[in-house]
Amino acid sequence: MKKIEVIFPPSRIYELRETLSEHFHFEFIVSDVKDIAPKNIRVVNYNGIQHQTDEKAAFKLELIASDEEANSVTEALSIALIGYGTDSKILVTNIREVETR
Repeated sequence: MKKIEVIFPPSRIYELRETLSEHFHFEFIVSDVKDIAPKNIRVVNYNGIQHQTDEKAAFKLELIASDEEANSVTEALSIALIGYGTDSKILVTNIREVETR
C-alpha cells in the first residue's frame, strides 16, 4: 500500500477530482494548508497597511492506493498539475497496514 500526498494550488481541485474519479478513487482527504517558503515573499495590503508575507494558500490531498495503482495514479495527478511547477508537490510513502475504526 502507498499513501499519496499532493500539495497543489486551490484552483486545481476540480481537475484533480476528475483525475481521481477516472481512476476509481472516490475517497480522499483534502485539507486547507499554507505553503510557507522564501519564494512566496510578496507584499499584501491589510486594513490599509502593507505587510510582507511568505504564505501562499494551498490544498493538500491525501489518499491510499495499492502498489499496482500508485504509479498510474501518481502519473495522472502529475499530468493534471502540469504548468504549476514548484507550486505543486507529490509525495509517495510506503504503508505497512491500514486500520479503520
